[in-house]
Amino acid sequence: MNNISRTGSYRAFRLLCVTLGVLSLSACATGPVDRTPPIQISGMVIENQTEMYVSAVRLLVPVTGNFVSCGNIPPGSRCATTFPESAYSGNPVEITWSQGGQIHSTGQFALQAPDDFDLRKTAVVQVVISGPGSAGAILVENPE
Repeated sequence: MNNISRTGSYRAFRLLCVTLGVLSLSACATGPVDRTPPIQISGMVIENQTEMYVSAVRLLVPVTGNFVSCGNIPPGSRCATTFPESAYSGNPVEITWSQGGQIHSTGQFALQAPDDFDLRKTAVVQVVISGPGSAGAILVENPE
């Protein structure tokens, strides 16, 4: 009987150790893993909503040094460009442009996509220059 109770105690002790080990490992987890594929970007549209010419518009990803740009954009018009698909990893971007003899910058910010963005489609960066020194950008579904 004594030998049986030791065996039962040993099994209970092992079960306790295994349970505590599993619980301690799960405490190290940072949360659920996001398996959402990154948004693929394949182009940019720059819209000049001002009454002045805009030139040398550039969207730069400072971390990588990658950029895309457009030259001169007349008032009330747009410039569009395409490029090979690139996965957007959330790095900050910065938009710079020249208008009325002055160089403007948005500073760095992360691009956002609408909540209902269809990840099966590629995205286009839509940049809107709405006034001297005022611009922003979002990700929109590529209409093509």
